Amino acid sequence: MPDLLEFCMSKIRLTKEFRFEMAHALWNYDGLCKNIHGHSYIFQVTVIGEPESDENSPKYGMVMDFGDLKKIVKEEVVDLMDHSIVISDKAPVEKLLQVPQMTDRYHVVAYQPLVRIC
Repeated sequence: MPDLLEFCMSKIRLTKEFRFEMAHALWNYDGLCKNIHGHSYIFQVTVIGEPESDENSPKYGMVMDFGDLKKIVKEEVVDLMDHSIVISDKAPVEKLLQVPQMTDRYHVVAYQPLVRIC
């Protein structure tokens, strides 16, 4: 098993930050956050790996192409969550979503949708 220094020297970390806007409400909460409200989210993705060692590869020295990482995260997270509403499945979802024109983008989840999503 390689020691920490050897691991750190053989691995490269690539981190990209993404931002999007999303709304949520806290079901059965006793404060203002029981109302639908929005936040600006910052989502960081880190990829760790060994850089491409083939000098003939167009990806030489890279762990991952930034363009590939951006495409994956945009399709799998940002495009789905941006300008959407996230609501607990314990809330009366049918009543909250009675205006289809304003609720095209929503996610009903099995947890209390707090600001920090890990």
